Formats: sequence, C-alpha cells, structure tokens
Amino acid sequence: MLSAAQFLTVLDLWVVNIALPALQHEFAPASLSDVSWILDVYAIVLAALLLPAGRAADRIGRRTCFLTGLVVFGVASLGCSLAPDLPGLIAFRVLQAAGAAMLMPTSLGLALSVFPAHQRGSAVGVWAGVGALAAGSGPVLGGLLVESSWRWIFLINVPVILAALAAGAVVLPRPGGQRAGRRRGERGMRGGQRTGWRIDSLGTVLVLGAVGLVCTGLIEAPGWPSGRTGLVVAAGLVLAIAFVFHIRRHPEPLVSPRLFAARRFSAGAIGLVTYYTGFAAMLLGTTLLLTVEWRFPVLRAAACIAPGPITAGVISPFSGRLWARFGVPGTVVTGAVLFAAAGAWPLATASRVPAYAAVVLPSMLLWGVANALIQPALFASADAAPRAQLASGSAVLSMGRQLGSAVGVAVLVAVLGDRPARDLAGFDRAWIVVLVTATMTAAAGLAAGRRVDRVSQPAAAKTAPEADPARLPAVRRAP
Repeated sequence: MLSAAQFLTVLDLWVVNIALPALQHEFAPASLSDVSWILDVYAIVLAALLLPAGRAADRIGRRTCFLTGLVVFGVASLGCSLAPDLPGLIAFRVLQAAGAAMLMPTSLGLALSVFPAHQRGSAVGVWAGVGALAAGSGPVLGGLLVESSWRWIFLINVPVILAALAAGAVVLPRPGGQRAGRRRGERGMRGGQRTGWRIDSLGTVLVLGAVGLVCTGLIEAPGWPSGRTGLVVAAGLVLAIAFVFHIRRHPEPLVSPRLFAARRFSAGAIGLVTYYTGFAAMLLGTTLLLTVEWRFPVLRAAACIAPGPITAGVISPFSGRLWARFGVPGTVVTGAVLFAAAGAWPLATASRVPAYAAVVLPSMLLWGVANALIQPALFASADAAPRAQLASGSAVLSMGRQLGSAVGVAVLVAVLGDRPARDLAGFDRAWIVVLVTATMTAAAGLAAGRRVDRVSQPAAAKTAPEADPARLPAVRRAP
C-alpha cells in the first residue's frame, strides 16, 4: 500500500513525458514551453509543499496525513482527466502535487518507523526501487494509455487510490502511540501541556517562490530576453538564500537546520538534487529524441524506454545489501560512473538515422543499473534523522528529488527551445547535463562517509523504536 502510493506520486511526475506531443496537439497552438508546465508545475509545487507536509506529518500523525493525501490526490487526478483546457489541467496538477506532498514523506516515514534498524536498508531499497520503476515506466505506461486518450494517464489513478484508501484505513497503525512518544520528547512544552504548532507560512512561500522563479526563468528562457531571464533566476536565488537565513532564526522552522548537521543526511539531499537533475534531462531528452527527431509512434517509443525501468526495478531491492557491503560512497560512485556512461553513449552515437539498438538501448540499460545503485543509497540517509523527525527528513530528501526533476526539465526545455527537431545540438547538450550531474552525484556520494556501517549504527541508535524520546534533543545536538 505504501509502495503503491510512492509509485503513483512519482509516476504522475513522469507519465506526462510521453504525452507531451499529444498534449501539444490537443491544446494547439500551445508551444513546448507551454505544455512543459504540466510537468514542471507538479514538480515545483510538490517540491515546495514537501517540507510543510513532512513537518505536519511528524506533528499531527503520519497515518492521518497519508490518508488525507490519498483523498486529495484522487480528487485531483479525476479533475485532471476531465480538464477542458490547458489552464484547467495545470490547475488540477497543482492540487495533485499537494496530495502527493502529503504522501511522499509519510510513506517513507511510516516504512522506516516499523522496520528494525538491520532491515531498513532492504526496506529503503524496495521503496526506492518502486520510485525508480515509476519514474522510468511513466513514459511506458503513458504510451499505452495515450493510444486511447491522454485523459487515461490521470483517470487510471482513481481505482488505485480507492484501493489504497481501503487498505490504509485497516492496516496503518493508529497514531496514539506515536503521539505519546512525541509528547514525551518534544520541546515546546509548557506546564506539562503541548504547545500549539503552526505551519511556517513564510518559509513555505520562500521555498515556493525560489523554486518557481528559477524554473520559470529556465523554462521561458527560449522566448525571453536574456536580461529578463537572468533577473527572474537571480530573484529565485535571493529567495533561496533568504529561506536559509529564515530557518536558522525561526523558532518552529519549516525544516530544522539540525537535520543537516549529519554529513550523511546533507550529502544524500545534495546527491538526490544533482542526480535527478540529470535524470530528468535524460528521460525527457530520450523521449523527445524518439518521438520528435526519429518520429517513433508513442507506443513504440514507450517500449523503447522500458528496459531502463525494468532493469532498475529488478536490481533496486538488492541494493541495500550492496551498499551495506561496499559502503555508500563506493556504491554511489559506481552508479554515477554508469550514469555518466548512459549519457555519454548517445552523445557519441546519436544521429538523425534511427538506431535504437545501438544508441538508446545501451543507454537505458546503463541508466537502469545506475539508478538501482544511486537512489536507494542516497534515500537511506533518511535513517540519519532523529526518529521524531523521520517524516521531515524524508520530506527534505523527496524535495531534493522533486527540485532536481523540476530543474532538469527546465534546463532541457531551455537548451532545446521550441523546436527540438531542428538539429541534434540540443540533444547533445542534454547528454552533457547528464555528464555534469553524474560527476556532482559522485562527489555527494564520497561526502557521505567512508563506510555505511560506520554511519548507520549511530543513526540506528537515534531512530530505534526502543530509544527513550526524552533523550532525543541531546542526540540531535551531537555532531
């Protein structure tokens, strides 16, 4: 059930990739920049709302937030399927992202809270593998559904949501014990009573503004003067800096700066941003290469992408054993090398003449193995967060994924412009983005520490179910 929610929220970020040409035709005369907002508004809003959603889940209960998120996501999916025009579809995608923001951190937080420390690597591997399968299979499933109508890519969510709601209401643990644990260990107690808590509204606005402005500037760059693009991107970066200062001074910040005191956690967050920037550019670039440059039918293009997610889905559940044996740095660096090779291969071999077996297939297989090594190892850094902040820590890591996804799509749209079929130069730049981000991901992996077993034991002590909640503030102050 938790994996089903993870699958849907990630799937709906990527399922639209393969449908972009159909949506551009449906809403003509919409440009590539116009329809790309269907992708990016979901990623931007999701990235901005993950932090307040994770914070709320830790305070009011992960079960409550999870079930509420399912309802919101289901209603929004139905609205997307019935949208009469492009603005209406984009509006429902905003609501869909709000529901996904409640689901992502709570699904990983719930999973980590019920597994013992020695099994969390395997649990995160399965959870991340489901996300990888959803991200890579989005174009595949989208291609199958678009053959009938693009509306089915959203409508198909509704029965899955209903089934997950029914299962969640029965099997998810009730929040009573969770709240009791939090009351004993939380700060902010007055006279033995729990003080009120409010969402950090200013922090939420700063995150939304920072991500939105940067991505808007990149997406609209092909049609804007360079001065306007630079001004909008610079404004987004200023808001990002303001957010950092804000959370350092706010008594109840959107995300606690203490989370980033652990090097493994910070490295995992940075690595997810860089990896997903490259992955987003690679997946959308490959989709457009197949459908626009080589003029493959949608269903054939979807089948061409399938080997990547299949490979990632098969290997990811075993990745926990790999990084437990070889360490997070070695696993991530190996994955980054394979990811760089996945980008370098089409950079060296792609041409106007369709050559799937020689160009795209090797790239997809390399990416599948790379993703299985990189993503679970980086997401496992959530275990370095204190138990009382598992959902918040998971939200930060999920935000890193969504932020990278939004930036990757925006960067690719910027380098391609509104006529991606004009020549192969734009696609070459897409593969270069992959090479750069793979290098940065490897650096983040190296920063995570020497061996996972030397880091995970203190993390397990902080997150073990039997840990005394009253000691959590002291643990969080530890370097």
